[in-house]
Amino acid sequence: MENRQRQKLFDLFLPLCYKPFPMDKRPLVILRRCESYDPELISNIIRQGIEQLDLVARIKGRITIKPNVVMAHPEVAPSAYTRPEFLDGLLRAIESMRLVREGLSSEQGKETGRDFLISIAEKCGAGLPTTRMFRHAGYYRLKREHAIRLVAIEEARKRTIRLEKGVIHKKITTAREMVERDFFIAAPKLKTNVLSHGLTAALKLNMGLLCDRERMWNHNFNLDEKIVDLLEVGYPDFIVTDAIEIACGGNQLTEWGFPLGLIIMAKDPLAHDVVCSHVLHLNPEQIGHLRAAARRGYGSLRLEDVELGGDILLEEIREKTKNLVTGFIRVEEAHKNIRVLNGEPYCTGGCQGVFLDWLYMIRDRKPGLWARLPAWTVVIGKYPGSIEARRLLILGDCTEVQGKIRARKKRRIRGCPPKHKTLVLWLLLKAGIVNPLFRLDLILDAYFFLFLSWVRRVLKGRL
Repeated sequence: MENRQRQKLFDLFLPLCYKPFPMDKRPLVILRRCESYDPELISNIIRQGIEQLDLVARIKGRITIKPNVVMAHPEVAPSAYTRPEFLDGLLRAIESMRLVREGLSSEQGKETGRDFLISIAEKCGAGLPTTRMFRHAGYYRLKREHAIRLVAIEEARKRTIRLEKGVIHKKITTAREMVERDFFIAAPKLKTNVLSHGLTAALKLNMGLLCDRERMWNHNFNLDEKIVDLLEVGYPDFIVTDAIEIACGGNQLTEWGFPLGLIIMAKDPLAHDVVCSHVLHLNPEQIGHLRAAARRGYGSLRLEDVELGGDILLEEIREKTKNLVTGFIRVEEAHKNIRVLNGEPYCTGGCQGVFLDWLYMIRDRKPGLWARLPAWTVVIGKYPGSIEARRLLILGDCTEVQGKIRARKKRRIRGCPPKHKTLVLWLLLKAGIVNPLFRLDLILDAYFFLFLSWVRRVLKGRL
């Protein structure tokens, strides 16, 4: 039985498998009001959340923090990443709790800090050097103010881990800091994401464990299972989510921020993401990677099986977000001038999703260009008919037209799926469309600094 057929059967019978959690064993998700990026306020809220989740004694030794820095840029991607002020508050909370627990002064804490190692580890979006995104995000300031290490996963010492429960991945390679740790903190940015059924939160954050080759492998209709595979390595001990400003409605890199004034904390990643889906008015049963996680025994998709705590009601938050749109639509509905012909399979996490995401970059940051996009016909997947078009774009490795093609101009972009960097470059060269990410500083990041990153890895033997 093919994976997709098996998944349809699982999805059909999944609701029958739910059993209500005992009232005293329901996972706790804490919702705390926080209207500003004040590090001291954030620190106090996180410290209280750690105490409420009974984690004080466990936060010690080698601590790894995984933020979301898929991309950071002050002009074109200002809302796509976990803010440095948020991490500043998190670091202050961890450090102050350690001093209290061990009865140390600040000076004594600095002297004995070698046994208390904090690493911030991330791999940004495919085709970009993480060190540059750290700089755009303002993380090097954190390094000056706190005893931390910034770990670009692609440049770090690696460990290959075999997965006992993997469906897509039987093994993954990631930084040692992600494996050799005593405590793992997930610090995602709450965002909408058209590649993952509308939601980026704790589970989707783990895509940043992988370097580019593994990251893009099976980034297609298998993406949901791929995300859940990564929980075996990236299961967090503590989740603290930056929802003070969320990002919504467009491309996962360039979409606009919305002030929500919220911090979300939990120990259970699926329960956390179920609550996040309700915050964004999404149905968790329609989010593929959440369904896959529930199917594999990571928890329930029912909000009734989650205990909500904190100082703000979910209903109040949902009232704030009731008019937000996630942008999660089929790609052919995105723009009247772009005629998309979809074959099989329709890949939300693959070519269809990536092309929709590329279109949203223009809508987010170049509204003038969005209003006058040139007319193109785009075919994605195995299309059964014939095509007649003035300008035709064939997108993706698996795309083929089984009928006849009549087109004055025909272009092809390969990849499974193509990287955003590839689409930005080739749609400029082949279609003359200047994407907002086509900027000199980002070109230097994507090519010159990426080459320097590759050289460093070669010299250190860490390819």
